[in-house]
This record gives sequence, structure tokens and C-alpha cells, in this order.
Amino acid sequence: MKRILKLLYPGLGIKRWLLLLMTGFVIVLGASLALIIGLSGLRGLAGRVLAFFLSLSGGQWVLLVAILFLGMAVIIVAWLGFLRSLLGGVVPRNEKMVDVLYQSRYLRRGPRIVVLGGGTGMSTLLRGLKHFTSNITAVVTVADDGGSSGILRGELGIPPPGDIRNCLVALADTEPLLERLFQYRFQSGDGLSGHSFGNLFLAAMAQMLGFQQAVLESGKVLAIRGRVLPVTGYNVRLRATCADGRVIEGESNIGRAEAPIKRLEVVPGECRATPEVLAAIADADAIVVGPGSLYTSLLPNLLVGGVTEAIRASKALKFYVCNIMTEAGETRSYTASDHLKAIYDHVGPGLFDYIVVNNQPAPGDVMERYAQEGAEQVRVDWDNLRKLRVRIIAANFLQTGLVAWHNPDALARCLLSRTVAESYKPSRFLDLLLLEAQLRTPPKEGV
Repeated sequence: MKRILKLLYPGLGIKRWLLLLMTGFVIVLGASLALIIGLSGLRGLAGRVLAFFLSLSGGQWVLLVAILFLGMAVIIVAWLGFLRSLLGGVVPRNEKMVDVLYQSRYLRRGPRIVVLGGGTGMSTLLRGLKHFTSNITAVVTVADDGGSSGILRGELGIPPPGDIRNCLVALADTEPLLERLFQYRFQSGDGLSGHSFGNLFLAAMAQMLGFQQAVLESGKVLAIRGRVLPVTGYNVRLRATCADGRVIEGESNIGRAEAPIKRLEVVPGECRATPEVLAAIADADAIVVGPGSLYTSLLPNLLVGGVTEAIRASKALKFYVCNIMTEAGETRSYTASDHLKAIYDHVGPGLFDYIVVNNQPAPGDVMERYAQEGAEQVRVDWDNLRKLRVRIIAANFLQTGLVAWHNPDALARCLLSRTVAESYKPSRFLDLLLLEAQLRTPPKEGV
């Protein structure tokens, strides 16, 4: 009762609309009933109503209709004003109320998507998916040991926050300034240079709450659509054995390997995935691995104990999104089938239902810049892919620009369209129709 009475506190801008709403009801009900019931000489309400309408002249009919419409208009204006005042304090500035309701109600009933990976490729996909569903679980590798993340990991003993920060920002539904703040990287200052604000924020939260809780609370700060989970709570590192027999320790060193990588291991080998990750995989409508660096972003997730087994046991549709470009230190000269075969060599065959590949050639100037780094566009070798018994989705996923990255909207629409056709079973048929209509709607400019 006390909470209801708070609506009458001064300054909320609600009392005036409640008063106007009551006035509208009085106009509609009071005036009409007064005219009808006020007739004399008739018994019973039905008889009074019938006699009243039979006795009306043309002018009286016009007057009655005008009174009713006036009352209805007052009710509508008052109700809209009441809702605007009531929701004004919770709707973000510059946001339309209908958009907020759409995000909180409709997106919450969308397909359950689990994405495993790390780095820029994963963030790109998440930016596309969040426009169609908020049931997104980003499972992020915690093997990074370079840059700001590596320093914080070594000094504070926390998992590396960099990839998790990127995923949080990618899923954020908040003010652009706050997103820029989380990505801001200090250029000077003893001990600060090279660190991003988001990494320091996560590190401080981890010291206060523990790392997993810190990620959860940071998601609330950024109002993310979905959730971000570290794949494991163990302090893991990577070890790679190259084709020439050399052993390379550490994610940052593996990314610069000169010889082809033959085998990747996660240390300690007994590390296990968190229960939340395994539960998300079991409950998913679709599971997506990639895009991302094969040996330093994707396989580190799949090699954590319990993850691959959970993916195989899940009834979800399973996608592998192949990179558009090779990487000089990890996948030099790899074809699409080489990427998939490398995964199967580590976790066993038959993990994926689909491989998603780009078939659009990158512009010449972009290719020249990649060639200087020893990278090239991944070739789609159809016959070898078919031998791996995986269905192939090939389309133009290239994002136009200075780099050959996936177009987040095109990739998300492709994955969700296939999920809707084969796996997504909404509780309400209307949800399916709305999602299909949304997938057919042209993307917003700039997406």
C-alpha cells in the first residue's frame, strides 16, 4: 500500500494524469448514465435504455456521440500521459518507449544462442545477434596472457579481462559514451599506459566480488543484451607443439608461431567448464563456434573439460563460422577444410552441423595489406569440406571497409534464419512470426 501511495508524491507528474483519467470516466459513464437513468415513467434499465434511444432527435444523437467521443479522447490522453510519466524514470534518455518495451519483452523470448570464442571475431557476431534476441550467452576463453590482460593477470592473479570486456561492450545497450569509456586505453602514466579502462574496471570489481560476479555486475552496468561467461574458473594457459617439434608456451607466443601448429593443449589438463556454461549449452537452440583465431580463441574453449561433450549432447543446431582471412602465425595457407579438420583433430569428428563460409572476394587494396602480413583470403575447398560430412552455408558475409571482417548483421541473419527453420521452438507462434518478419526487414543503415 505504501508503494502505491508513493505515486501521489509531489513532483512525479502522475497525479494530474490520474485526475484527468477520472474525469474522462466521469464524462463517458456519468453523463450517459445520467441521461439514461434520469428518464422517468419506465421500469427496468433495459426499458429505459430502449425508450431513451427511440425518443432521441437528430440533435440529441449528435450531442450524445460528441460527449462519448470527448470522454474517450480524455481517457486516451490521460492514459498515455500516465504511462509516459510512470516509465519516464526507467526509459533511457533519447530512447523511445516502444523500443524499450520491444527490447525487454520481445527480445527476451528470442532463440537461445550460445557463442564460443574470443577476440574481435566474436565481438562482431555478438553485435549482430543482439538486434534479434537477448537470449545470448557468450562463452569466452580465459587463456590470454599478452598486453593489458596479461599484466593484470600476472599482477592480480585474475583471469584475463580483455576478451570479456570486448564481449560486454559488443552486447551493451547503453549510452555510447559509456561504451567508449570501457574501450578507452590510457596512453601515458606510470602503471596506466596500455591499460584500458574496462580492464581496470573489471579488475577492481574482481578484487571486490570475485571474477565471475564481477563479469555479471559489469554486464548490468552496461545493460547488456544477454550474458558473458568465462569458460572456466581455472587459471589456464596454452601450450602448442609445432610440426618441427618445438613447444611454444603462452597464447601471445602461439599467435606468432613460425611453424605450423600440430597440437594444442590447455594447461592444466584437468580444468573444467563452469556449470553455467554447461547449462547454457544444454539449453541452447543454436551453438556457434567462431569466427576467431583458431588456436588462440576457438580451440581453447573446446579443449576445456566438459565443453565438447556438452555440445555433442545438446539438441541445438551447431555452426562453425570460418574466418574470412588466414592468420600468418596460426593458419598460414589454411583452406576452409583445414580449419575444420584442425578442430576435428583435437576434439573428434562430427561436432558441427554446418560450416559457414564467405564466398565474396575482398577488394584488391585490402588483399594487398593482408599480403604484407603474410595472410590471404581463406579458400573454400568444396570437395574436402563434403568429405568431412558437414553442410555448407556459403554467402557474402564481407563487411566493406579497410579490413576483411564479417558483416555482423548478415552473419547474424544467416545463423538465426537457419535456427528458426530447424531448431527454434517458441512457446508462442506469434514470437516465431515476429522473428521471421524481423529477419526479413532490411537492416538499419550503419549496422
